Amino acid sequence: MVGGLQGRRLWGALTVLILIASPVFATHEADHRFIVHGTVRDDHGNPVADAKVIVVDPRVDQGMTAFTDRNGGYEALLHLHDTDLGDEIIVTALEQRKTVRAEFDPGDKVTVRKARVDFGAPGSGRPGSGWDNPRMLGGAGLIVGAAALFFLFRRFRRRKKSPSMKSRKKKQAS
Repeated sequence: MVGGLQGRRLWGALTVLILIASPVFATHEADHRFIVHGTVRDDHGNPVADAKVIVVDPRVDQGMTAFTDRNGGYEALLHLHDTDLGDEIIVTALEQRKTVRAEFDPGDKVTVRKARVDFGAPGSGRPGSGWDNPRMLGGAGLIVGAAALFFLFRRFRRRKKSPSMKSRKKKQAS
């Protein structure tokens, strides 16, 4: 076991790695959330980055503003209950307005409740499917970080096992 300052550094690095590499989702239970997601593209099918997307459920006077990522993808979370089934959700982006109904099975408390709303011309490929996907990067970061911590741990362990220069000099002097 690594002790002292080195051990605290190792555990501190591990904690930071876990917090950075793991996506954090502190949200409501599946039966209390409704996710509206999609892609915003221009008239030529190119993704629009940093586009403002407003998602509103006017019946319960609730809404959220989201911004698109570099692939034009967005995700907005609404806190809806079983009684909100069928509510009209208004989604606005690039001065376009679309509506979607909150459709889900009120008896299903596990499956994620969501609806897709896209804007603009269709594009090619799926957004967020490559290395720029945060979930992909989070997993890769965790693997690289774990490998780095493993090698650091081995290095500290070796250093602890091998006699220090001071103890070698003392043995030679005696």
